[in-house]
Amino acid sequence: MISRGFPPLYAITDRKTTGVCAAENARIFVEAGIRSVQIREKDLADGRLLRETAAAAEIARGAGSRLFVDDRADVAKIVACGVHLGEDDLPAADARAILGPDAAIGVSTHDGEAAARAFADPACDYVAFGPVFATPVKSGRPAVGLEALRRVAAGRTKPLVAIGGIALDRLESVWDAGADAAAMIGAVNGPDAAERARRAVAIARRRFLPRKIWLVGFMGSGKTTIGRILAGRLDLPFFDLDAEIEAASGKPVRAIFETEGEAEFRRRERAYVEGSLAIPCGVFAAGGGTFAAEANRRVILREGVSIFLDVPFEVLVSRVPAKADRPLLGDAAQARRLLEERLPFYRMAGLSVPLTGGETPEHSAEELLRRLEERTCVI
Repeated sequence: MISRGFPPLYAITDRKTTGVCAAENARIFVEAGIRSVQIREKDLADGRLLRETAAAAEIARGAGSRLFVDDRADVAKIVACGVHLGEDDLPAADARAILGPDAAIGVSTHDGEAAARAFADPACDYVAFGPVFATPVKSGRPAVGLEALRRVAAGRTKPLVAIGGIALDRLESVWDAGADAAAMIGAVNGPDAAERARRAVAIARRRFLPRKIWLVGFMGSGKTTIGRILAGRLDLPFFDLDAEIEAASGKPVRAIFETEGEAEFRRRERAYVEGSLAIPCGVFAAGGGTFAAEANRRVILREGVSIFLDVPFEVLVSRVPAKADRPLLGDAAQARRLLEERLPFYRMAGLSVPLTGGETPEHSAEELLRRLEERTCVI
């Protein structure tokens, strides 16, 4: 692929099969984690189309998603969203004159020559190509097939969106053929649109997001709880470093500190981090002091994506007293000193995710996924 700068999923609304208005249809997609949504409602009156597109644009902006409206550069201008143009619609250059330099403009193409012209058109930001597979939406147009998609992908100079008959079980095949994104209508619409969209997002995340993730941060920041949820959503194994050390030694972390000393615990911790090099994928919850050690940090930064869970101190100390297994923690003053010592190291992580502490673990895990998508240019 040329770039992961375009979201891998591009959902197109179909209120007739989903049974809700276009704006609500867009909300379903955005809340599931889809970062490109097109309002495609050819039979709506202008006033209603404008209102629903404006509402959808507000929803999309609030979630960091992109919104496009099909055909209508005038609506896109008023609402300040992108536009997608069909072969019989306004030329991209004319749409650019209306929308200005910052609007996103995509065009549909159906053969290699048209795709090449679109790639060469400076007014166009992305090119859709298809139908790749047979689809009732374009019933009069034959499927171009994966081989044609592969040829077009080989010559692309900007993001390529495959469209047409792309079911969930065909997503991998269009990405394998070189498409940057897959546009879907039937696969993500229907009475169960939310579940369909979530399934599509899960497939995309498992393919494009990092497969080795380390969560770092102070005790009480939620690394274990959030890590388990994150691992489940990415279909990855989960490893809790302290629990792994306890299992290997046959004694709790506190007991290791009390009977063998902190130096011995740090030696075992370092050995586990180095041993993790042999583990190809997973979500790892580091101990509170793991990332502060340079040798550990070098391994983690080289071998995976590190994420600092940045939780306010007041929340951390409210959680920690309930934990009887924190060998280095005394009172709140000691906890603050320890946190201040470690913060410069935590901030060396590849990604920092601020959390208020009031989020549910599920919402926190979703925020981590969203930040990972941003970091890897998946949205």
